[in-house]
Amino acid sequence: MKIKLPVGLLLFALTLTSSCNMYNPAEPIPSYIHIDNITVTIPIALQSSTEQGSASGKIADAWVYIDEQLIGCFQMPCTVPVLYDGNHTLKIRPGIKVNGIAATRSPYPFYAAYSQVINLERGKTSTVTNATVTYNSYMSHSHFPMIEDFESIGYLISSTPASETPFNFVSSPASSVFEGLKSGVGSLRSNNYTFECATKDSFLLNKSSAPVFLEFNYKCNHVFTVFLTGYTVVGSNITNTQQQQALTYNPSENWNKAYLYLTPTIGYLGSANYFRIYFGMKNYATEDSVGLALDNVKIVQ
Repeated sequence: MKIKLPVGLLLFALTLTSSCNMYNPAEPIPSYIHIDNITVTIPIALQSSTEQGSASGKIADAWVYIDEQLIGCFQMPCTVPVLYDGNHTLKIRPGIKVNGIAATRSPYPFYAAYSQVINLERGKTSTVTNATVTYNSYMSHSHFPMIEDFESIGYLISSTPASETPFNFVSSPASSVFEGLKSGVGSLRSNNYTFECATKDSFLLNKSSAPVFLEFNYKCNHVFTVFLTGYTVVGSNITNTQQQQALTYNPSENWNKAYLYLTPTIGYLGSANYFRIYFGMKNYATEDSVGLALDNVKIVQ
């Protein structure tokens, strides 16, 4: 059944529609910024040293600012619409998935922002190419209490007495090495239950709200867990020892990059002021050829 509108009401509706179109200005035309990728680099003066370690990174997001005004967080690669034209200062803070979790995206506090003056034109796209960032001056500057890339003798990580198999330093097959000449590998056979390795030394880490991260590259075919063991050290006396799980990682067929936020775990360990880092696997199902490869393990605070 068709409903017939009174002529007067129909004319009123048409007038109202025309009035709305007349008084609403057209949507402004944005400019666009396209960002392909952001890579980490180590300054030339530090590339031959062990002060900052590897430049491996996994930047997931771009936190975009125009003239210091936050535009938003965008998953890489991205094309960002902005209501600006002409010359403006573009700043990009590299973002990560904290603990590898998509819901915990954040700018990484230890990477400096990328910045350039960009010319924007309405309706057109300006592309940012070769955006690179370095470790930054968060508060004072980034500190690296530990860097282990398995390239030198005197390794900082070894298997623990609890481990049934050793932590080996391998140069082949090539798939077991992330970069450089060697990586560290732990493995379990069907008759092995426990693999565990840890830093040989304990490290004095931030106890305040200042962030502490553990970065590392890894490849594995089995779940593994990162632990912290905390020690309360007063003079030459160790008065308390506790261990706390930080995070469990799922298998990753290809090499992956982890940014593990250690601050909550450090806080949970109470009065502890020195910490050792542990990597462990349990072979509950008595699987054969269980393996974990590590490279570029570093603490940043």
